[in-house]
Amino acid sequence: MIKFFKVLKKMIRKATKNDFDSIDSIGTDSYPDNYYEGVESFRSKMIAYPDGCFVCQPRDDVIGYIISFPYILFKPYPINCYYKNIEHPTCYYIHDLCVSKKHRGNGYASALVHEVLKIKSSPKALMSVLGSNKFWERFGFKPYKTEMYYGMNATYMILP
Repeated sequence: MIKFFKVLKKMIRKATKNDFDSIDSIGTDSYPDNYYEGVESFRSKMIAYPDGCFVCQPRDDVIGYIISFPYILFKPYPINCYYKNIEHPTCYYIHDLCVSKKHRGNGYASALVHEVLKIKSSPKALMSVLGSNKFWERFGFKPYKTEMYYGMNATYMILP
């Protein structure tokens, strides 16, 4: 299993502007319409904080991504909102993690999460959507509060 994870790790790299279209396509194909984030809003996060943006590319195509950045603890980051660097961040926020539908279940999402967890900033926080709580709990995230988030129940989770 450790050898398999090392292979996955080699497929992870920092996202670049050349990845914008692939990332937008994966997210658009994967999420319900009310979770759609406009491409310019999404790009703003990647441009403003590139050190928290990674893609998984096992061969020619990008098949998954994770977008994260410094933010404010206990405050869910809104979808479709342009990112600006936070002057005094109080957490490190995972805004989005997505793997294309046909590549799920192969450890790619976990490899992307591990890349972000290596970033030395705590606590880490996120909004768990579409029933993904169990996935995030495997990394030590704890549910803090359930609330409506773009028309669906979601759970704000924290990794101390």
